[in-house]
Amino acid sequence: MGLKEDLVEEIGRLFDDFLRIENITYEQIQWEVDNFIYPFIGSYLAEGRLTREEGRDVFMFCELRLKEIKKMMEDRVAEL
Repeated sequence: MGLKEDLVEEIGRLFDDFLRIENITYEQIQWEVDNFIYPFIGSYLAEGRLTREEGRDVFMFCELRLKEIKKMMEDRVAEL
């Protein structure tokens, strides 16, 4: 397995872990992604360990998961 696949797998687990935290908000998850995950991915790009296309794919994975999480949290609130 390559670095891109490893990152997607680990970041996916991190998103899952965020969702297990009681009372976490979408904004808190977004903050974590913006301030820790994105710079982390960027460092791999800067080092040349990820190609530009691989980096884009990892960023897109994050964006899609964030959209899913936002919708899921909005749906939860609507049910209350």
